[in-house]
Amino acid sequence: MSRIRTQNTDHSYYRAAERCGWGKKKAREMMKLAQRYGKMYGNLPDGELRSFLEARQIGQHRRIKYYAGYIFVFASTSTRCITVYPYEEKAKDNLN
Repeated sequence: MSRIRTQNTDHSYYRAAERCGWGKKKAREMMKLAQRYGKMYGNLPDGELRSFLEARQIGQHRRIKYYAGYIFVFASTSTRCITVYPYEEKAKDNLN
């Protein structure tokens, strides 16, 4: 198992609490799991979620992964999580 130490932004913890109701410990664990097991749009089956993530990934300097019903936005050059969104139909407009 990899021993990569991740230092997420304070913003990511604040947003995880606000949008998902997670405390810092839960957010840190979910971000770690998403980094390791999350799927980028290329690994998702064709459909609405894949199209949605692909549209936001193209031309951006970040990595967007889907894990356990949440969308995680990671920095492109590190394992740092920038923010997290629950994936819901009504929340798609807020991810711009």
